[in-house]
Amino acid sequence: MSLNYEYGTKLEAQSQTGAAAQSVDSIIERLPITSTHIFVVIAAALGFMFDSLDTYIVSYAMPSIIKEWNIDPVTNGLLSSAGIWGMFLGAILWGPITDKFGRKVGFIGTILGFSLLTGLTALTTNVFQFGLLRFITGIFLGGMIPVDTALTSEYISTKYRGRFTSMLTVLWPVGMLAAALVSLNFVTVYGWRVLFIVGVIPALLSFLVRWKVPESPRWLASQGRGKEAVQVLKQLGASDKDVSTVPTVTNQDEKTSVLVLLQPQYLKRFILTAGYYFFSYFGYYGFLLWLPSILSTVYHLSLVKTFTFTLFVAISAILGRATAFWTIERFGRKQLFYVGFGLGGVAALLFGIIQDPTYLVFGACILSFLYEQGVAGTVVYTAELYPSNVRATATCWSTGAGRISSAVSPIVFGYFMNIHFYYGIYLTMAIFFWIAVALVYFLGVETKGKSLEKIGAA
Repeated sequence: MSLNYEYGTKLEAQSQTGAAAQSVDSIIERLPITSTHIFVVIAAALGFMFDSLDTYIVSYAMPSIIKEWNIDPVTNGLLSSAGIWGMFLGAILWGPITDKFGRKVGFIGTILGFSLLTGLTALTTNVFQFGLLRFITGIFLGGMIPVDTALTSEYISTKYRGRFTSMLTVLWPVGMLAAALVSLNFVTVYGWRVLFIVGVIPALLSFLVRWKVPESPRWLASQGRGKEAVQVLKQLGASDKDVSTVPTVTNQDEKTSVLVLLQPQYLKRFILTAGYYFFSYFGYYGFLLWLPSILSTVYHLSLVKTFTFTLFVAISAILGRATAFWTIERFGRKQLFYVGFGLGGVAALLFGIIQDPTYLVFGACILSFLYEQGVAGTVVYTAELYPSNVRATATCWSTGAGRISSAVSPIVFGYFMNIHFYYGIYLTMAIFFWIAVALVYFLGVETKGKSLEKIGAA
């Protein structure tokens, strides 16, 4: 008798939890954009910018580190990828953490750990210390983008979701631009360590902003925490009449494991998202992390010219992300992959045959403008393909696949540099970009104009 009662109670509570999640979703779909929405987007976008800033200050520091510590191209590749290996570990750790304990835990924890460890990197005196700190920093950095994307997508209605989520990605090349500007003005005078000192200050300020961001109402509802979901919905502009439909139930403490992604309803989309992250990020990160070193060692440009060159590339990247922001709701998510990585692969092959520095700048800017649109697509599309209960886990594991290839590619490109097979870099980029496009074409579904719950249940 007791067993039947407990079983019935559990089913009833689970039913109420599902009703709460569905009710919250319908309320969010009716809400206009408010100042709270804007605040959440800005807080998350700053995370994208500092993720980018941290990634690129390493690439801008490497030409000086190569000379100071007298390291070879392979060691350069290992140091460049150390942080990305940490990002892979961070991606697979932070997903289950935020699915179980809340989006805000990851939203705050990732930026705080990243900030403190970035500052400590400036104190390193040898290759081992530098590589170790970069790896640990990456653990916190690896969860930032997937957690930020999951949180933001759960706040925004279908009508605005694609545009607002893609807005996050526009700040990524801004971080690249900031890294180039700091490098151009400070590295030649104060040395490479100043990059990591400067990088920690705005990140700590971002932590203070994130502290005020409320928990995702969709996540709260999925956990049976209806009262808290109601409070957040009111902050978003919901009326007392709207929130009266949200039941208050107890938390069922359901665990989310990566194994759920291997179940039939998720397996195809997980192959899709993990696949396009893996293949697109291989060329993307490998090229950008090596670009300053390529310019200074292959084309023999001075540090000032190298940083000026990358400044133009960063501006082109911003234009590419901005283009994605304006086209994503008009033409859909899949077109970003076709334009960004399809044409980006062609641009990579053409870039590899350019020798004149003037045309080199022009070619790199076109390449940057194109593939940044594709990268924007990966961020928006992934968060839309999964329901709330597995969204953070799926997003983190998918980006984790990208982190693996991002960590391997600098080493592979370092090998190409070591044997003077420079065109191998661009050939590999093109092939991997096109594989990502093929995955989206054959396995992808268009998510434009569909609610998150409808997509997740498909």
